[in-house]
Amino acid sequence: MEISENELREFATKTDRPIAGQSLTNDPSTPLPFEKPPKFTSKQEAVEYFFDYVTAEDRYFEIMDVLEKGVTVMELVELILVSSFRKGEINPDLMMLIAEPLAYILISLAEKENIVVTIVEDDDDPEVGDIQETLDSYYNSSFEEEDSSILKDKLQTIKNPQDDKENPMQEKIDNLPSLMSRGEE
Repeated sequence: MEISENELREFATKTDRPIAGQSLTNDPSTPLPFEKPPKFTSKQEAVEYFFDYVTAEDRYFEIMDVLEKGVTVMELVELILVSSFRKGEINPDLMMLIAEPLAYILISLAEKENIVVTIVEDDDDPEVGDIQETLDSYYNSSFEEEDSSILKDKLQTIKNPQDDKENPMQEKIDNLPSLMSRGEE
């Protein structure tokens, strides 16, 4: 996506964003929710919470309706996770770990309802419009693109999700030397 010079100039002159270092001037006795320790610290605990979150009676049919209208799974995952981070429920690391399981949950629930979903947006598809308006109407939580651009870039790279069982990462972690070891001499 190309950014025109006018768009760049408009973004640079925006005055409604925080200035550099502004978070350091906040009163430490009243931290923002995401500046406190997160509510969830384990992946399993968080996945169970998000499963309950998306299957709650007041939310389930709205989520299925949004998926049926063409919102991609990863956009919905992004919206849910960024909102949860802002509430102080998860930290950014856990957000990245939960993205894939949450996507699988949404895909399986949509499949149960016979809804054909799109996992990620195809940039070549001219019919894909601005999804943010649809999301805002359902969740009343618009967030600015600069807040989620890094997460969005990372989530859009998940093309072929792999199950955790097939990932040898745990073996690599188990074989790492201790941080307290002297190392090789």
